[in-house]
Amino acid sequence: MTELSLPGEPLKPGGIYNSNRDTLLACIKSLGCDATDFGIVPDSLESTKETLRKASKDHDLIITSGGVSVGEEDHIKPAVTAEGRLDLWQIAIKPGKPLAFGAVRKSSENQDGETWFIGLPGNPISSFVTFLLFVRPFILRLQGRDAGAPQSYPMRADFDWLKGDRRNEFLRVKINAQGGLDLFPNQSSGVLTSASWGDGLLDCPPGHTFKAGELVKYIPFNALLA
Repeated sequence: MTELSLPGEPLKPGGIYNSNRDTLLACIKSLGCDATDFGIVPDSLESTKETLRKASKDHDLIITSGGVSVGEEDHIKPAVTAEGRLDLWQIAIKPGKPLAFGAVRKSSENQDGETWFIGLPGNPISSFVTFLLFVRPFILRLQGRDAGAPQSYPMRADFDWLKGDRRNEFLRVKINAQGGLDLFPNQSSGVLTSASWGDGLLDCPPGHTFKAGELVKYIPFNALLA
């Protein structure tokens, strides 16, 4: 993750700011969890494995962001496989396809068993959406709480969506003054502004299209952040 800089630091040439750190920590702590930040891990297999070993101690769940694709510097898959197991790799949603799930062996001499592992995508919106849809209910289950489907509502779309994707899409939308839903114009997974602008997600099934005036499935953020 050598291209990342923390907010407030000078931005490196060709670099990007690490917005996922603060976003994910805030989401985790909102669920009543204690969180340990292991920082930005260098782009190497050994560094990734070493950090996983450290994180497995005294923690119930390891969450990573980035490094879950198949590029030359994406080390999460071989690292988790070496230090534990992977049960899931990629899921058919947009944004958020590169999602990993498994476990890391506890490395402490005084601990046996495994620490759960979830690897999130690196793009800010992909990371945020997959946390809400998959990590949050998993944490709730670990806490012994109800992790049922989030509350959703049929609402009127005030825009056309004429090209359905083969994956289940989650569009960033906002309720307008007329009681319908507006679409943020840029649905790229790298545009975190769409989440701060919007107040919820439109759950669009694979291959589904609709025109303005039709009812769609709306999930408010407040049903996913508490």
